[in-house]
Amino acid sequence: MAYDRKLPIILIPGIQGTKLYNVNLDDFSTHWSGVKKFYTNIHSLKLQRDGKNDIGAETIIERADVENMAYSEIINYLKSKGYRVFIFGYDWRKSNIDSARSLKTYIEALRDKLNVGEFNFLTHSMGALVLSGYLKLLSDEERNKIVNRAIFTVPTFLGSIEASFNLVIGKSRLFNSSDDFRKIARTFPAVYELLPVFKDAYKFENPITAANFDPFNFYSYWQQVANADREDTIDKHEFMAYRLDKVREVRDQNNLIFDLSTCGASFRKKCLVVCGGKEKTKSHIVVHDRRDHFKNFFDYEAIKEDKEGDGTVPHESASIFKDSVLTLRVDKKALESWADSRMTGPDWHAFFLNNGRVQNVLQRFLKGDTQRDDWYESAGGKIEKIT
Repeated sequence: MAYDRKLPIILIPGIQGTKLYNVNLDDFSTHWSGVKKFYTNIHSLKLQRDGKNDIGAETIIERADVENMAYSEIINYLKSKGYRVFIFGYDWRKSNIDSARSLKTYIEALRDKLNVGEFNFLTHSMGALVLSGYLKLLSDEERNKIVNRAIFTVPTFLGSIEASFNLVIGKSRLFNSSDDFRKIARTFPAVYELLPVFKDAYKFENPITAANFDPFNFYSYWQQVANADREDTIDKHEFMAYRLDKVREVRDQNNLIFDLSTCGASFRKKCLVVCGGKEKTKSHIVVHDRRDHFKNFFDYEAIKEDKEGDGTVPHESASIFKDSVLTLRVDKKALESWADSRMTGPDWHAFFLNNGRVQNVLQRFLKGDTQRDDWYESAGGKIEKIT
């Protein structure tokens, strides 16, 4: 049944989608922007062991505005259709559960401010994990009352190989930052929560290692210095082991933060997943038992972009709910991609919400204009249901 009450939309961006400022300086210095990297300030982004507090005694990092190249177009598009859009920017360094708790507070304030009980939700990339964490905090009754529509675009439900690049070599399609970034990223709980936990994300040459694999146990599979005897190396191993173990607490539902498939049919009909397609995507890491002075050596040279996805997130991660929640694939088109990215770069994942076909699908789903079986199809290019 079609209906469109123009309920407010809460937009939840992905990792790196919100600028970070140091608010304890007289000029509120930018410490991170996805467009312009401020390398002189980057070390101040480190977090303490608790994953919550900044390491600098006089550093107070808070979220600022979202990256306009990735989100201004979708915000303006939705506003042009008559929706009120509220942007939930957040500190993407911290655990998605911490961000989910902040989202809960934010929504409670909006409910009081607007005198509205229901909201539409639109997530991009890691924003899906923030919304998942929020849904996990609610009872079934609260979820059904508060959520009118929930749209997850290019979601990292089961992580991405790219997060592993960040922690080991410092560069990936998620950040494309300096090599030094890996030392800082190792203090960010969110990056660990993005590590791949989908089936066959790691391919071991040693069957014993494969048999003992535990995605949340650093010592069972993670690349580490063999026979480490230096104190700083041992400390690094212990810290990473601690952070991975904390991820186990977050991803406690079949490696998911929140398992949508366990919800009732009426709630699942309120949800939509939109994946990107026709972009070769990394799907696994080859792990050697030993190489040089490393145990469980991650062979990034052997990684092939051999799976379907959006270039950053493979379908093994993004389409995990295809059997219970409507999951669509929007294929990348070379000409359309060039036109979309003439000012922003060719990253299909990062600028997914700038695409006109994606925007049409979002609008139709929000309106409830879904009576036809092929309601999501577009004359502009291929969109298919993933089954």
